Amino acid sequence: MKETSAQIDAFLSFLRDCEQKFHMAEEDEREANNETQDILHSLELEPHDYRQFAALGRELREVRQRRRKAKNTLGVTEPVLRWLEENRAVVKSMERLLGDVRKIESRMENRIYVPRTNRGSRHAE
Repeated sequence: MKETSAQIDAFLSFLRDCEQKFHMAEEDEREANNETQDILHSLELEPHDYRQFAALGRELREVRQRRRKAKNTLGVTEPVLRWLEENRAVVKSMERLLGDVRKIESRMENRIYVPRTNRGSRHAE
């Protein structure tokens, strides 16, 4: 019977999840950019043998792949985050709606009926 509140909650959870993923991806991209610069400066300024060059090349590829993944996440979550920012009042209203629906569902779940007449006792005779 709690399917209505579950659907509202799922949407609100989706919005929170997108916001969290966006901020994590921002940090991942920033970190990958810094690591890229470290590797490039190492290649530019430090002496390396063939194996070290190869290891730095592999490391650079892995860092760039992590950066790409972060940028992809930013790309798909940014429109949701923008909508969320533009509609904060709507989201707050949906959170209140969720609370109201949960209260009603809870009352319905714990409902008992108290007879108003003695009608039920007449059938027992």
